[in-house]
Amino acid sequence: MRPELVLYHAHAACSRVTLTALEQCGHPYEDRLLVMQQGEHKAPAFLAINPDGKVPTLLVDGRALAENGAILMWLAQTFPQAGLFPPTTSAWDRARHLSDLLWVSSGWHPYVRANKMPSLWTTGDPEPVRTRGRELLGGVVQQLEDHLVDRPWWYGADWSIIDTFLWWAYTNAEIGGFSIAAFPRVQAHRQAHEALPQLQSALAREAAALAIREKERT
Repeated sequence: MRPELVLYHAHAACSRVTLTALEQCGHPYEDRLLVMQQGEHKAPAFLAINPDGKVPTLLVDGRALAENGAILMWLAQTFPQAGLFPPTTSAWDRARHLSDLLWVSSGWHPYVRANKMPSLWTTGDPEPVRTRGRELLGGVVQQLEDHLVDRPWWYGADWSIIDTFLWWAYTNAEIGGFSIAAFPRVQAHRQAHEALPQLQSALAREAAALAIREKERT
């Protein structure tokens, strides 16, 4: 039986990774964009679905699954033909895939937020938080630069959803003023990634949803 999928997402949020994964899976889904600037993620209707008020949240036959890591692993296991991770029958390799996913979600993601939205991390002067966020970002971006020395993608010759999560992280870091100009392999990774049809489809879907919501407000 084909599951009914509904994704709650927000403009430029890490839900772009989930959108890209869903586009790659090719399974029909509905998307519902929340305008966070208007507090829609904290509205009672959405909190009844996800009490944490966070995106992405994926409804699977009416049941809510939150956190990118959990959603992406479920999608990878449910739609193995999509190739969100390299194929494997090894429990060790699956654990390594999860390790990489958690590294981006629990490492990169907080650094991006500290750099992009430091006021969320302090009630005082946000600039020291932004400065520290950029320092920490410099370390993980250098790790990515070094990792790409002999490969175009994180796992080698082929794209995986880890590449999309990394792309989301460093492009959102740029919004906060972090530059990847000193990282030529990361720049090449970005150029190759932004040419992928699954990402272009995801961004187009997000843009269409945003346009509808903006039209509703006018």
